[in-house]
Amino acid sequence: MASHVYILRDLKHPRFKIGKANNILARARSFRWGSIDFQQSLGLRLASEADAYILEKILHRSFRFAGVDPLEVIASGGSADGASEWFSTSCWPRLVRYLRDNQDLHPHEAVSGGELAALFEKQLEPSQAVIARQHLKKEKDARRIEREMDLVEHRRTKRESLRASLNTILPTIADELDRLKLNGNIAGICDTSLGSNLVIADSVPVPSGALLWSLKPLSTHYDYPGGAGSIMSSFSQVTCLGGTVSKVDLPNSYVSGASFSDKDEIIGEVFREKFEWLRQLQRIPEAWISVIFPLGGLFSPPSDSHECEYAIAKVMEFLPKSGS
Repeated sequence: MASHVYILRDLKHPRFKIGKANNILARARSFRWGSIDFQQSLGLRLASEADAYILEKILHRSFRFAGVDPLEVIASGGSADGASEWFSTSCWPRLVRYLRDNQDLHPHEAVSGGELAALFEKQLEPSQAVIARQHLKKEKDARRIEREMDLVEHRRTKRESLRASLNTILPTIADELDRLKLNGNIAGICDTSLGSNLVIADSVPVPSGALLWSLKPLSTHYDYPGGAGSIMSSFSQVTCLGGTVSKVDLPNSYVSGASFSDKDEIIGEVFREKFEWLRQLQRIPEAWISVIFPLGGLFSPPSDSHECEYAIAKVMEFLPKSGS
């Protein structure tokens, strides 16, 4: 099998390396391609590895007095691998002449520096397979970026539509809260493990069928692409001899800093002023509200009417005093 003797010029220092390799570029890679001046280098293609090995040893021995100290090679950034195979360029003309004059003694085919440089450049060029993979990756990246941009735009559209829809019902809820405040019906807030409730009450029992919270579910309905809902549309009411108490469910976004979703975040932003006002109201113990509104009860008083009357009386104490 054919083999080579390589004579590679250092790109930055006045020295060259003599060695043997079946593949010159593969060998040159071991001591950094970027440090070799391929255009000024030389390759010798011989019939066999044995011939290449013999010529390498002859050249090493013939030009040994022009050898560069291996420590100098390493100190100047060269590789320790083969550091003893470097020679001063001062003997370069004699080396070239020796090879030309002794072609018959060491039959070889010269590989010029231009050929080595061309091979080196070709080695750096990506293969068709690499180019195809790079192209495919670019296409995938472009599609991924396009999908991400579509998602961002879709999310932006949803948020803007939700905000616009909420702004249409904000005045309705604000007017209802103002009405209850003006009538002295707002007792406070009850925080439970299931959420928070606005507690409203009237010391005078309301007529059958009448509601303290007057908003209909559709009046607080909002919708947007991919979703819909209502704000403060779920409520319960109980009337006893001591008066009427109603609790209105507050949305998750009422809880300060709680942003469970884009929807909660936007609701919190649109209703920020009203939520901040609600957070300043008195806190009503959950124990009283759970008596008035046992699980499963919406508009009917609990079976223990005496306990309910007591709890309602305690809630009435939270109502604003007349004239205050």
